[in-house]
Amino acid sequence: MQRKLSSFDIYVIVSELQNVIGNSIDKIYQITRNELLIRIRNIQTKQKEAIYIRNGEFLCITKKDFQTPEKPSIFAMTLRKYLSNGRISEISQHEFDRIIKINISKKDGNYTLIIEFFSDGNIILVNPEGKIILPLIKQRWAHRSIRGKEKYEPPPAQINPFEIKKEIFSKLIKESDSDIVRTLAVNINLSGPIAEEICARADVDKTIKIQNIDEKTITKLYDNLISFLEIFNKNIFSPVLVKKNSKIINVLPFQFKSYTDVSFERTDCFTRSLEIFTEIKKEEKKKESKTSKFIGKLNRQLLQQKDAIEELTKKIEIKKFEGNLIYLNYKDCEQVLNEIKNILELKEKTEEIKKINEKEIVKKFDPTKNLLILNLKDTNDKNFEINLNFRKSVSDNAEKAYNDSKKLRNKLIGAEKSLKKTLEQIKQFKEKEQKEKEQIVLKPKKEKHFWFERFRWFISSDGNIIVGGKDIKTNELVVKKYLKENDRYAHADIQGAPSIIIKGNGLNDEKIEISEKTMNEACIFAASFSKAWKQFAEAQAYWVLPEQVSKTPQSGEFVPKGAFIIRGKRNYYNCKLELAIGKIIIDDENKIMCGPVGAVKSLSDKYVIIQPGDIKKINIAHKLAKAFDEPVDKIDRVIPPGGATIVESVGLDLR
Repeated sequence: MQRKLSSFDIYVIVSELQNVIGNSIDKIYQITRNELLIRIRNIQTKQKEAIYIRNGEFLCITKKDFQTPEKPSIFAMTLRKYLSNGRISEISQHEFDRIIKINISKKDGNYTLIIEFFSDGNIILVNPEGKIILPLIKQRWAHRSIRGKEKYEPPPAQINPFEIKKEIFSKLIKESDSDIVRTLAVNINLSGPIAEEICARADVDKTIKIQNIDEKTITKLYDNLISFLEIFNKNIFSPVLVKKNSKIINVLPFQFKSYTDVSFERTDCFTRSLEIFTEIKKEEKKKESKTSKFIGKLNRQLLQQKDAIEELTKKIEIKKFEGNLIYLNYKDCEQVLNEIKNILELKEKTEEIKKINEKEIVKKFDPTKNLLILNLKDTNDKNFEINLNFRKSVSDNAEKAYNDSKKLRNKLIGAEKSLKKTLEQIKQFKEKEQKEKEQIVLKPKKEKHFWFERFRWFISSDGNIIVGGKDIKTNELVVKKYLKENDRYAHADIQGAPSIIIKGNGLNDEKIEISEKTMNEACIFAASFSKAWKQFAEAQAYWVLPEQVSKTPQSGEFVPKGAFIIRGKRNYYNCKLELAIGKIIIDDENKIMCGPVGAVKSLSDKYVIIQPGDIKKINIAHKLAKAFDEPVDKIDRVIPPGGATIVESVGLDLR
């Protein structure tokens, strides 16, 4: 099920979010058009977590990893500009509405992030003066406008159940013409699930109509509402997961009596437990092709044409029938028309007009409105009301009816031609659509590439990212751009080796201490991708601190591009030249990783171990490409330059 927040859910969430007050904002990502992730640094646990918002639906606290876009959206960049490193100073609910306000303190003032969960939802950044900097969605109503530079105005206040008196409650119930559950949900502002819960607690049939409810039942409902609200007033929450057939179907702040045939499982935090709903996505509308849209337009046109033809056919028959009916009642019509002709020549006509209107054949006669309606009988003695022009003869009136019928028939011929043309167009476009479908070649999903893949890389056993240069250009780049204060630098003790950077963070930018094990793995990597691979079975490599790496030479010396000067103590490792190649998963993407055996083992259950040998690199790549079911070039670009031999295979068929 999809989860939307009620005002009561927001009440609980705001209560629990008081624990994050004082924490600072780290990074902000707009994952999709409607999903926002605000990473925060928890000062109590010293861990990073995030506030996840799905616009218009729900909010939760999560430690889950999300695939974040490589380039931030304008909305995300704006939020980062004003909120990054700010401290969360207050979190509140606006007037028991579906609105959460998060105040963030910065040196230049207090900014507010307003999250609206009603209608289509919205996420709005407001400056210290209360003016909107940028909304996720620009909106305009009669009473307010959500646009940049305008003052933020909340929606009109809703009924607050916590403040409702018995008399008002009873009045709002009695004014409704719906059933009790809808009345409680809408008129009392309880939302559907809470309205059902109040009915269940009061033992009142939720489908009962208001006209069938007595004062005693209203009192019962009110009393149960008050006792239900007391749980919120006292913050007596015991969050539970609602399970049906072992599957989680909802999260509640406490057990509800309205849920039957389910089990409840205690959970620590309502807001964190809502994380399960981050997996459930809204169904995206299927994108229509231009041809499909045009066919839809033609089909609507076809319906209108069919309706018009049906209407014209009816009018033709009516006009023809009118002409026949006039001739059938020729004498009676002529008598009335002659009398009217004489009356029109009189100065005083009132009495005579009255007499005409008293005739059985006359339905209504009003010369001031040029109106004459007669009751004319058909061959079955059935009456029909027919309009006649009293200034014309009977024959003229009949002829007009016949002429109108002919004009309509000409229109009908034109309409039928248009209909035929539309049917031909629909046929042609359907044939075109079919050809388009046949020509569509399903494109494979575009593989996501991570920033480190432009270099030599692997993920250590502890989760650190290790990157190294592939050539002179990337050797220079990897150090200048990616070597930071908390990182380490490694290099093989041989000329013709890549510069290796050991990052102090993981795939999700989380801080990871660089352990002795990771340093050992990085040095093996540095030695294995050096010229030593083609010459030796073992080699030395070392690591140093970032400040020991320099491009500034001594006087009279020259440092070529891609090379660096190392000053101070070097920390050496003797490294066996041995690597593993395995398939790993990063953010749901399959990647081929080549790295130290321990690192690959920790992330993959299908891998091979290679050492320097006599088998050509391309032959190794072909064999592994078949085993991993991956393109040859994908394998070739991760293997060290030079020959190799496979010494062990785990979980792979290398025949």
